[in-house]
Amino acid sequence: MPPKWTVKWAVAGGYSIIGCKMPIAHSMMSANNFTFNGLNLPGNTSNPNGSRVTPVAIGQLPGLNTLGISMVRIDYAPWGINPPHTHPKSTEILTVIESSLQVGFVNSNPDNGLITKTLHKGDMFVFPVGLVHFQRNVETVNVVPIAALSG
Repeated sequence: MPPKWTVKWAVAGGYSIIGCKMPIAHSMMSANNFTFNGLNLPGNTSNPNGSRVTPVAIGQLPGLNTLGISMVRIDYAPWGINPPHTHPKSTEILTVIESSLQVGFVNSNPDNGLITKTLHKGDMFVFPVGLVHFQRNVETVNVVPIAALSG
């Protein structure tokens, strides 16, 4: 029987994060396949959006293969934005680690209303699967949230 391939992807800000890995053979497994170091490191926000996404998906952490989960760290410079985007096959749950962050999504009922809130350190927010959503730093200091994505 051929090995199972797993593909996880998200479209964000005009680029795709694609991971595709063959299953890890038992004889080649080690703790390194299940460990990622680096979410403590700030991302470079010197770009037009003033934000940087640091993904932890199959490409960075092979042990995630077939599990249907991933995480990201998002760094925001003052007034930085993660522009409107969607994850067609993933729900996202975001936790603010430092400072405050405005978040929102467009709901899918007939009026396409905007659901928005300013989150503070320790607050969480869920972006339902497939809905257009965004995050924006409304502070004059850097903001750091961590998000997990399903499926």
